Amino acid sequence: MISRLTMILAGVLSIISAWLPWVILLGVSQNGFMGDYGGNPGVFFIVLGAIIVVMGLLNKKWSAIIAILFSLLVCMLGLKYYNDSTTGDALTVGAIVGNGVYCMIFAGLLGVVGGIMRFFVKKKVATLATA
Repeated sequence: MISRLTMILAGVLSIISAWLPWVILLGVSQNGFMGDYGGNPGVFFIVLGAIIVVMGLLNKKWSAIIAILFSLLVCMLGLKYYNDSTTGDALTVGAIVGNGVYCMIFAGLLGVVGGIMRFFVKKKVATLATA
């Protein structure tokens, strides 16, 4: 049960990260809907988060594998956005990493942990009482 809740929480955090600030530059923050891609990054994280939530709701081992893969994608993209905000031109102009990127990375790691925990859950076997 905890593994499923962990995966669901990871998906919800991934969805929330789309609205949180990803980068702060000169006091102006930008989230996933204000980028050069016309809102596509934010929508992408909403879709990824929804898939992770659905996989967390299912009680199958294959759904845990899918949740792990999508959580890894969320985490890796979060690390990419962190790298983009702390190196190169962003470092020169004084950009600051926003909370949305940290939320993304945490959501990805949480989804991976929840998916791995799912493999250690033992199913209850119904026993018949004989009298």
